[in-house]
Amino acid sequence: MRIPDDVRIKKATYLGDYTIRFAFTDGHVSEIDFHPFLSAAGQNPMNSQYLDVTRFRTFKLHRNVDILWDDREMCFRFETLYSGKLPKMPKPLHIRPHLGARLPRARALCVGERASRAIEPM
Repeated sequence: MRIPDDVRIKKATYLGDYTIRFAFTDGHVSEIDFHPFLSAAGQNPMNSQYLDVTRFRTFKLHRNVDILWDDREMCFRFETLYSGKLPKMPKPLHIRPHLGARLPRARALCVGERASRAIEPM
């Protein structure tokens, strides 16, 4: 789906439970139920804390191009919000580093962002 570069989120409206309606500047509207994402097996505890509806409702628009909670503890990319479809949860990775090996630090990811972009050099 090709989205024009000048399209932004005009308004995000909490509808109830875990559903948010997004209205875009080009007239497009999408509604997303975040519950399946938040309750998925193996979900990161940073995200599953938003199963508390009181916390879930505290989302903020960021520069009218994405949505986030708290200090980017959970965020979603513009393309995801525009399409109205959350990505399927990947299976958890089980990595066993060698003893004494240093793993690169990773910053928080927006849902839908490729993990290779989140690795910061040490």
